[in-house]
Amino acid sequence: MNERDIAKKISQHLNYGTNQLDRSVLARLQAARQQALELHAKPRHAFGLSLAGAAGSGHHHGEGRHFSLRFWLSLAALLVGLLIAVNWQTMNGDLADDVDATLLAADLPVHAYLDSDFDAWLEQSSQD
Repeated sequence: MNERDIAKKISQHLNYGTNQLDRSVLARLQAARQQALELHAKPRHAFGLSLAGAAGSGHHHGEGRHFSLRFWLSLAALLVGLLIAVNWQTMNGDLADDVDATLLAADLPVHAYLDSDFDAWLEQSSQD
């Protein structure tokens, strides 16, 4: 039994009792059905953030397109994180300049750091 067969059986059961309903009830049911079909036919576009696997748990808020509090909090957290990262990068960008200045001002020539015997010299100078 596929989806069409199930829908057909449900439709038959629902139509079975409609002959005994009052005309005003039938008119209201027809209007509600028409409204439901019109709403179902309109495509809905959702904008927002969701967790993986939680796509079906969202709430539909009618036809209005507004951003939820969850969206704004996520955006604010992202911007704060971005500002912290940029600030940290600019503060640590000067660190490389400080290391270069220290190396150039040291007593040891630069090529000594590239020498394979540097570790031995370092141990010897630390013992002195």
